[in-house]
Amino acid sequence: MADWQSEIEMELHRAKQSHHPGLIRTAARRIAGIAIQELQKHVSRLSVQRDYISALRIFMKSEDLPDEVAAAAARLEGRLSRDFISPSIDPVGDAMIIVGFVKTKLSDSTEKKNGE
Repeated sequence: MADWQSEIEMELHRAKQSHHPGLIRTAARRIAGIAIQELQKHVSRLSVQRDYISALRIFMKSEDLPDEVAAAAARLEGRLSRDFISPSIDPVGDAMIIVGFVKTKLSDSTEKKNGE
């Protein structure tokens, strides 16, 4: 398993252990950020951002994102309401939508490099 996938597994574990919505949301944003940064490393037209939120903001503006992925990114990036309610009902689920997209993109990229 790649290092970035191990990091995601650790964050998933943290999220599952927590009962605090803020900590779960933070872990979900980290999960998405880790995956996005990995994609940025492999796609030459994307610059790698140092922090996860910047990576998420740039990612969600990408033109080639499926609607579901763009919506998940927007929910994760969104600010809490005045009542401290997140735009994401399931932040870990939203993060995993992004992870799935990244895995597919990286797999497609690897296949193209290998001439498959």
